[in-house]
Amino acid sequence: MTTGGCGRCLVLLCGAALSCAAPASPPASPGFARAPTPSFPDDPAPLPRYHSKRLALWLPLPGGPGWRIDDHSRPELEAIHLPTRSRIVVAVLRADAVVGRSQCEELAVAAKLVSDRPLQTVDDEVATTQRTFDTRIRVALASPEHEGAPLVGHVLAFGGYLRKCYVFDFSTEVAGLADEPALSSRLAYARTRILGGLELDAIGASSRLAPADPELGVGR
Repeated sequence: MTTGGCGRCLVLLCGAALSCAAPASPPASPGFARAPTPSFPDDPAPLPRYHSKRLALWLPLPGGPGWRIDDHSRPELEAIHLPTRSRIVVAVLRADAVVGRSQCEELAVAAKLVSDRPLQTVDDEVATTQRTFDTRIRVALASPEHEGAPLVGHVLAFGGYLRKCYVFDFSTEVAGLADEPALSSRLAYARTRILGGLELDAIGASSRLAPADPELGVGR
């Protein structure tokens, strides 16, 4: 089940939502070229992937070493990309009972793995991911906190199978409404290539060993 389109129509949906959510950014001063807002490279080549032995998963990352990865200090994995002001949080949770997408989202909120800010939904989809996980995938925008505040978008996924959940939250921000094309591009990229390329190891493969140093390999 899906409400709204994904992929090519995400730009149109995102643009309409942002038009309602924030005032337009002021035009650039005459004579000064506005620096382009960075987006992820439009390159079909396989992405480098970070392997978390601790969480037993592979996370594709455009630009590979350009991400600052913390797989040591907290239960979830965090990756930050400063050039695009993007952040990824991935967590694997164990439950006391059989779970689905709704229970996993509740567990993620209770564990404060995702923001509690009100979000405006751009696209909402229910799918089977990782071969067996009942998953909700949501693309959403956070309303600007005040005029001139950055615009923030999210790609969220909550998947459950048996007594295991995974949580994914990609967030990225741009300076203003004039940068909406870059925001839309990043959200579409994260939905299709980062979340789409996320790979969990088989049930029972999770290691209890301390995480190793960041380990990047070429994805498939």
